[in-house]
Amino acid sequence: MELEIDQARLLSALALAQTVADKRSTMPVLANVLLRATSDGHLVCSATDMMIGLTESIPAVVKSTGTVTVGVRHLHGVVRTLPASSVRMRGLDNHWVQLVSGRSEFKLMGMPESDFPELPDAGKGKKALTFTDVPGHVLADLIQKTMFSVSTDEARVNLNGVLFECDGQQATMVSTDGHRLTRFSARLPGPKLEKGIIIPRKGMLEIRRMLDRVSGDIGIAIGESHLFVRADDLAMSVKLNNVQFPPYRAVIPSSHQRRVTVSREELLAALRRAEVMAPEKTATVRVALSAGKLELTADNPDLGVAHQELPVGYDGDSLVAGFNARYLIEILEAIDGGEVALEFQGELDPCVIKPVDGPDLLGVVMPMKI
Repeated sequence: MELEIDQARLLSALALAQTVADKRSTMPVLANVLLRATSDGHLVCSATDMMIGLTESIPAVVKSTGTVTVGVRHLHGVVRTLPASSVRMRGLDNHWVQLVSGRSEFKLMGMPESDFPELPDAGKGKKALTFTDVPGHVLADLIQKTMFSVSTDEARVNLNGVLFECDGQQATMVSTDGHRLTRFSARLPGPKLEKGIIIPRKGMLEIRRMLDRVSGDIGIAIGESHLFVRADDLAMSVKLNNVQFPPYRAVIPSSHQRRVTVSREELLAALRRAEVMAPEKTATVRVALSAGKLELTADNPDLGVAHQELPVGYDGDSLVAGFNARYLIEILEAIDGGEVALEFQGELDPCVIKPVDGPDLLGVVMPMKI
């Protein structure tokens, strides 16, 4: 293999590949990127952790075709230090790779390309999958507005991903960590699913990074065990979580006794101030509701007390409940619009937060002891 390639394009591809590669795996080759020079003048970069597969094709001046695989972290580190010009790359004996830029030369030790696993392919298998073009910015918005409430506990596999549902015209994403839940729906003419799929947390993060690199429509296809996404010269496969998502509709309260309307910006600013004083581990804030007024109190035995009052649209019965300030802040940050509605039932019941006017976004936050 021998080729010449633009440093900036190669660096961009390696930056994305190294977020997918698994540096801690018992399979050393998963920390590598597979580089394949093709006869049509491209360098194809591939990385995988066996759950996510990423391939990017970059234009290059190919003098001879071939394939090598080398540690992506060190290769990225080398390319990042090179000047913004062309880089010459050549495969050497015993799986070594040579990089030359100006008067700088690097030789990196690689591994046999036969050790690198084959990536899932939407065109292979019993039935080739059909891709559906969807607006990339809508999919990015769905991810952005639900990612924050995905459980980070890898032992809870059914909560360690986002539920994706689509009826062919509208898509819904739902996430929960057991303490709060977020549901967001948007118009997305996409593949019609008989039942929802669970996209793992890391898969969502990598799709979001991929979407940051492209504009316009992207293609998605859903197989029995993988979600495939492609755009421009990028292609990604994500292995789906084969578990049952919790019955989220049962978690969303069907009625409420108290409904408060308040400025989103004012409530968000007050909660951020309260979080500074709230206990570090629990971030507990006391919410007291009365006619025309919402009081926020954060009491930290080690720091002091923060007390704030906000004018709200409310004239019902009083209520006192405790909530995690961080959970309230994150759902408010995801909401677009000037005013939000907070719906309460009782002191031990969850709080529902949604925009008064805006997209179909809803957050449910469970109460805490105070």
